[in-house]
Amino acid sequence: MKLKREILIIATSCVLLCPTNFSAYSLSEIGELAELLKQLFLASRTARDFSLESLKVDTEEFPAVDFVVKEDVVYSEVDGEILTMDVYYPARTTAPRPAILYVHGGAWITGDKRSGPGVVVTGELIRAGFIVFSIDYRLAPKWKFPSQVIDVKTAIRFVRENSTELLIDPEAIGGFGTSAGAHLVTLAALTANTGMFSEDKYSGQDENLFCVADLYGPTDLEALFEGIEREVAELIFGNEEGILRKASPINYVNKDSPPFLIVQGDSDLVVPVDQSKRFFEELTAAGCYSKLVVVENAGHGLVPDGGEIKPSLIDVAKIVVGFFQRQMIIQQSRINLLLRF
Repeated sequence: MKLKREILIIATSCVLLCPTNFSAYSLSEIGELAELLKQLFLASRTARDFSLESLKVDTEEFPAVDFVVKEDVVYSEVDGEILTMDVYYPARTTAPRPAILYVHGGAWITGDKRSGPGVVVTGELIRAGFIVFSIDYRLAPKWKFPSQVIDVKTAIRFVRENSTELLIDPEAIGGFGTSAGAHLVTLAALTANTGMFSEDKYSGQDENLFCVADLYGPTDLEALFEGIEREVAELIFGNEEGILRKASPINYVNKDSPPFLIVQGDSDLVVPVDQSKRFFEELTAAGCYSKLVVVENAGHGLVPDGGEIKPSLIDVAKIVVGFFQRQMIIQQSRINLLLRF
């Protein structure tokens, strides 16, 4: 197999930097990993183009958003590591509103609460009247799984514990994430109130999310990490027997799973489209509401690959907002019905 020069460079870097016995794998397998890493690097580089500060800037593609923010609200401390969230409010918020949790991506090892393509979705959510709380969480390889999903669940319970002060309606909390963040928020939602991946902080609070938007998140890690990639995955998930199955959201789908919107690029090499399609099929088979949107010409992070992406990034954000708006109405109708009895 003849590799392109840039792919060969990435593959060589992997051999030199990763604690893996690459000599056990063929050049073809290393090349496939290098192609995947190339797309992941492109997505990561593009993610740096987005920041929550940029929401205040008026552009033709992304009109400015009028909001206020509470920065660095501490929601947990673990072994000396302080975990914080930023809470974004539509301007002139004076009464409790529905809120959406945002969990950033970054392959579980990088990223932060104020950047990434999820910022575009965050801006549209604020514009539509939602409060958004964006969290930092513990990162691998210093912190192995399940530290990350434990933090996500702690943040959800914290927000309910402090909903009055934060002006958040505790009955209307949803979540979305991108890439690894989508994996974490999906896993948190599907294991809510089961005792899995939870700690004692704010233990009396509900962990449920009324709906979830999964933007190109992996759902079956056993299928995702095969061969050479499985050894790399050990840096994040460790080598406990069955850990990838335990960490796979697809294995927790049941009839009581919340509604899901799934957004996936058709040219994604990092999280192949089959991951989202099979997750969608599992949810449908369980009788749960789910909608799958496959974005044309989109690699990982919805980075253009082979042409202009369709729908556009701003249109994807509006699809996500519409999903939350519809599910919020359904949620409120259920609450009103319960209050009648």
